[in-house]
Formats: sequence, structure tokens, C-alpha cells
Amino acid sequence: MDFEQIEKNFDVGGLKFQGNCVWPILKSYLIGIEKETPIIKKASGSVIKLLAKNLFSDVLSLRNLGKSKVWVFTNSERRYYVENESFDRIATGLLNYLDNYVLFENPVPKGKTKKEKLQKGEFYVGMSWVYLIQFVLQKLSKKGTIENFDAFASYLKKDLSEIKKVFNRILAGEKLYDFLMKKYGPKAIFVVCYYSNFEMIRAAKKNKIPVIELQHGLVSTGHRAYYFSKPYGDEHLPDYFLSYGAYSSDVVTSGHVVRPGQTLDYGNSFLELVAGKLSMSKELESIKSSFKKVICITGQLPATDGPLLKMIDEVHHLFPEICFIFKPRHKNSVQTFEQRANFLQRFDINTYELLKYCDYHITVYSTCAMECLALGKPNISIDIKGYYTKFLRPMLDDNPYNHVVSDALELKKTLKILEKAEFKQADVKNSINHIFSKMVSSEDFLDFFDEVVK
Repeated sequence: MDFEQIEKNFDVGGLKFQGNCVWPILKSYLIGIEKETPIIKKASGSVIKLLAKNLFSDVLSLRNLGKSKVWVFTNSERRYYVENESFDRIATGLLNYLDNYVLFENPVPKGKTKKEKLQKGEFYVGMSWVYLIQFVLQKLSKKGTIENFDAFASYLKKDLSEIKKVFNRILAGEKLYDFLMKKYGPKAIFVVCYYSNFEMIRAAKKNKIPVIELQHGLVSTGHRAYYFSKPYGDEHLPDYFLSYGAYSSDVVTSGHVVRPGQTLDYGNSFLELVAGKLSMSKELESIKSSFKKVICITGQLPATDGPLLKMIDEVHHLFPEICFIFKPRHKNSVQTFEQRANFLQRFDINTYELLKYCDYHITVYSTCAMECLALGKPNISIDIKGYYTKFLRPMLDDNPYNHVVSDALELKKTLKILEKAEFKQADVKNSINHIFSKMVSSEDFLDFFDEVVK
């Protein structure tokens, strides 16, 4: 879907609810009506079972709501282990600067984080009860009407009924968060992914509570949520943005997500932790001992994973001394393919362990393309469906350790070159400094935060 053309040819600023432009919401979910990017989630049996399993304990966790005036919204997908310690790879780094926070965690897809796995200062609130109340409120509430919505649907020639349902779900959730914010009065809210939390943002704006986004992944001019051709109001956007580094700060400012001066080059604490502490598991040691080299392949969407794996299947037999390990993005995105002695699928090995200890990395457009470089490992970007060109090319195309291919023949040639290539890990790491800055100092972070909450 060409959002640049949509913003150019249709008055998306006229898509309003109660006087405020809702284009940021619609834009975020519009790709959900495309078959290859099913981001509009439906209540599957497995999701309902997971939420029901955690409901009682999550209700009990409500007692933690008043234990901190700082709230953080995240997702269990971002929990990883380093030396048997559990970290939210985005949020936990805040404890380097703040004493504590209330951690709202969506249990989907990895499940509830157990109390003993939390870091000191993380007051856990499970969110299964949120979705139950949101569902009930949605059924009981009057549906919202977006101005010019029917004209927009006609312009797109698309059925936008699912988008309407999402919007009304957001309005229902806003009522719940408005109640909680009035009752507990947080002074600041950090959010790991703003475009998954519109209901919370609407309530925070109503209660004049600053919302600070923590960068969680890819930020580029090609990402629908991080680049707008002009300002469309800030009612549905974060107030501040803590970025991995200068590149992302520039994108969200020039893309009208936050205003100039409201970003902080925060860094990536989890990558620094991985680089310094994460050791190799016996499982990966065993694989590495049987091959000269190991290549980690990270998945993204089913629409790109299929062609990616087909391409690997065409070349792996030419490199019997290289083990190709495919790591799906989620458990529910495991791919079906015929595994070979040197072409494996492993969900049980930590993604960041694979990135740190592999020899090379392959992906289409995962953020892992940048993270592997930060860990000193060259990357091969496979441009399937133009996704690399759209999302990663602006930041990686001139990187000497990023190799771009578009078909199996080019991949074979690149692998033959890399078999003989030599490089210094320090040089690879330095090549990505414009993307990942060093972690911000305590003094600079607290100066920024004090200004936010004053």
C-alpha cells in the first residue's frame, strides 16, 4: 500500500473523530487488510486460552498499580534471557536510570513473565484483564463515527469494516485507561510500541500525562508509523522518543512523529548486555563444532519467509561446511520445510546468541540486519518483494559489511566471496555507529526526564 500517494491524493487530514485527525491510527492498521501482513489480530483459540490461563493472577497483579508513578507498556515477545536472567530487551534498560516502574505486559505471544524472573524495580501488571474489560466495554459502547471514512473507503476501493472494529476497540480501551490514570496518577508513561497502544495514548493525552516511546525496532522513512508527509496532529502520537541513535531521531523528527527537540539518542542497553555477557549454549557449541561456519537466518513475515527459505534451499548444498540456521520470528511463524544436515530450523536457541556467535547473518528486512553488525557480524540482505529497498536501504546501502542480493545466483556468489573474506569485528561494529549510539549517561537521561515531567 503506497501511503505516500494516499497522503498526496486524499485529504487524510479530514479523517477526524471528535475534531482530531485519526490518520495515524488508520495508517497503522491499513496494512492489516493486505493478506501478506495480517496485523489485525483476531481472538484465536490459542490466544483466548493464554489470556484465560493468566486472568486470575493478572487480576491479583493490580495491587502493583500504585507502586510507581512511572508506567511502562510492553509485550512478552521482548523477553529474552542472558545467563539465565530475564530481561525485557527494550524496557529493562530504564532501571539503569530509574528506581522502578509499573510494567504493563501483554502476555501474547510468549506468555506471562513469572515473578521470580522480573528484575528488581519491575512491578508487574499482567494485561489479560485489560482485554476482557475492553471487549465488554466495546460491546456496551456506542460506535464512533469517523468523518469522511466512507469517502476514504471508496477512494481505496477497499472494505474497511475491520478497521472500524479496531477503532471502536481503541475507544473502549481508552475509557478503561482514563479511569486508571485518574485513579493512580502516573507522572510519565513509557511505551515500547506506540502504534499498538493507541487507547492508552488517547487516555494519556486527555489526562496530560507525557508519553515517551522507547525504540523497539526498525525506524525508517519507509515505515508507515514513523514517517508522515506533514503533521497530522499529535493526539495519537508519542510526545517524546528515545532512539537507538541519531539516525532514528532524525527520521521521527523529519517524519512529524515528534517535534524537534523531543528526542534523545538513548542507545540500546540490551545489545550492550548481549555483547558483554551472553555466552554460547551447549546446543550452539555442538552445531559450531561440526561446521566451519554458521549462518543465522532471521525470519519476519510468512510472505517473505517462504521465498527466503526457498532461496536458501537452492544454495545450501553447495556449501556443505556451512550450517544455515533459520530462526523464526515467533513460535507461531515456524516454517515447514525439509531440514537437511546443514539447513536447520531452531526456535529453542536465543536469537541474540545466534547473532553474536554466527559468522554471518541473513535476513530480508528484520532489525537483526543492524543488530548483527553492532555485534560485529556481516549481514546479507535479500531484497524480496522490495522490502529491503523500502525499509533498510536508506541506512545500510553504503555499509561495506552489508551485502545485498536479490536471487539465488547472487546469494551463491556472495557466499563464495565471504568464505574467503577477512574482517575485523571492531570495524564491523564501528560501521553502524550512526544507528546505535552508546548508552546515554545518567546525567543526560535524568536531565531529559526531569524536563519531561516538570
